[in-house]
This record gives sequence, C-alpha cells and structure tokens, in this order.
Amino acid sequence: MTTKTWMEVRLLVPARMQEEASLFLTDYSGRGVIIEDEAAGAGSVIRAFFRPDEFGPWQQQELQDYLRRLAGYGLYPLGLELREAREEDWAVAWKEHFKALKVTSRLVIAPPWETYRAGPGEVVVTIYPAMAFGTGRHPTTVMCLRALERVWEEEVRRSSARPWQVLDVGTGSGVLALAAARFGARVLAIDVDPEAVAAAWENVRLNALQDRILVEATPLHKLREQFALILANLTAPDLLQLAEALAGRLLAGGSLIISGFLTDDLPGLTARFAGYGLVETDRLTADDWVALVLRRP
Repeated sequence: MTTKTWMEVRLLVPARMQEEASLFLTDYSGRGVIIEDEAAGAGSVIRAFFRPDEFGPWQQQELQDYLRRLAGYGLYPLGLELREAREEDWAVAWKEHFKALKVTSRLVIAPPWETYRAGPGEVVVTIYPAMAFGTGRHPTTVMCLRALERVWEEEVRRSSARPWQVLDVGTGSGVLALAAARFGARVLAIDVDPEAVAAAWENVRLNALQDRILVEATPLHKLREQFALILANLTAPDLLQLAEALAGRLLAGGSLIISGFLTDDLPGLTARFAGYGLVETDRLTADDWVALVLRRP
C-alpha cells in the first residue's frame, strides 16, 4: 500500500508574530495549523500541511511574497522549512498538540483521544481534526461559538416555548452545529463540499447527536424552511453573495450570526444585510476578525 505524503511548511516566528503567522497559514492552507512553542524561548513554530499537488510554484511564490510583505512592516520570521511528511506523522502531531480547550464560558472542544471530565455547567464538543478542516479554534469560529452562547443565554432559555431550529451554512467540521445541538437545538448543517459533509457526519456520530443534527450537501438557495438561528462562518464575498438568501431563511425575531471577515469588510456587509431588514444586536472582535449578530425585528 502506498504511503500518503504531504508537504509540510514550518515557519519559525517570534512570539509576537504567532497570531499573524498562524492566521495566514490557516487561510493559506485551508486547514488547521499546529503551533509549537520553542523550548528555548526563541519563538513559535507554525506547521501547515498541503497535499503534494496543492503546493507547486504558485504556492511557493505566494509564501515568499508574504514573507516579503512582513519584512516591509519590519517583521522578520526566524526561519522557514519545507519538508515532506507522512500522513501518519501529521496524525501523531495532532494528538500531541490538540488538547481539550475551553473556548467560551461553558463550551469545551476536545479531541476523541483525550478524556475530558466536564465541570459544572460545561458543554463538551468532540472534534476529530480531519486533514481538510480546522479544529474549531480559529478566531472566527471561537467568536461564532461565543455569540451562539450569548444568544442561547439571552433569548432561548427565556422562551422555552419558542422552537429553536438552527441552520449552519458552510458547516465544515460541524463544530458550530454540534455546539448548537449541545445547547438543545435541532440543526440542519449544509455544505456544498462533499468532504465537509463527510467530516461533519463523522463528528456528529462521534458526539452521538444523529437525532439532533442533519448534514446535507444542499445549497442554501434550495432551502424553503425558515430558522430561529442561522450560523454562517464564511468569507466576506460569500456572505455578500448569500445575504439575500440568508435573510430570507430567518424567522421574524430570529438571529443571524456571521463571521469569517475582517474589519475592512464591515461597512459593505452591514449595509448589505441592513438592506434586507436585519439590524445589528451584537459585535465581537479578535485581532482584525469580526463576528456580527443580526436580528430580524
């Protein structure tokens, strides 16, 4: 049997560059990254993985251009290394560095190989870090989870008679759908990527939430039902394109949580959704990333 290999990019950066470099490599690779702190205190190693056919001359040039842009701001990585890695090596690295993490006041994300004993009031979501998706720790995902928790605390528990039907658009690993289900919702999770649907289903089964979550490869525009809460952690262009469909699927009094965009994208996005009758009720920020909670009056 042929051993699967990946291209691994290792970027050694000063500690103050850890967030910037990890965000770039997450977006650059389309996958989660591994962050390792150097024992000698020299900085952090950010590790990203690519399939061999994904890392050609164009990708190498983009990486070099990024490093030159950093130098223009007076930021200098301490080292760069490209190496071939077996898929088994990647899996071992994740097990070493992906530990249970409390991402909100009550929500914990944990890998399946680690036993986590939930404390009072804690909700645990188990995520297997598939190669194609992150682990739920990107700032935009964390902000969506925090916004979800706020909506649940402020509205859902006060109105137990109100049906809490949730739609997760672009579900990826399914982490947002899983969290909503843990909070008591019934969730439809959709993604046009078959790999995402497969990964999300695996995590649904891992959390034994098949009775609360349905995962489909259904495009948003084909849905006709409406939801009390919609989650959409997408890119700014995708949110602009889907704004009408997202607003149209939201019940009166319902909330829409969007993220995946930067502060520079705020004016265009708020204007677009305001045009469909949605008003901003909450805003979360992390570095230059933003999450909005919008409501249909």
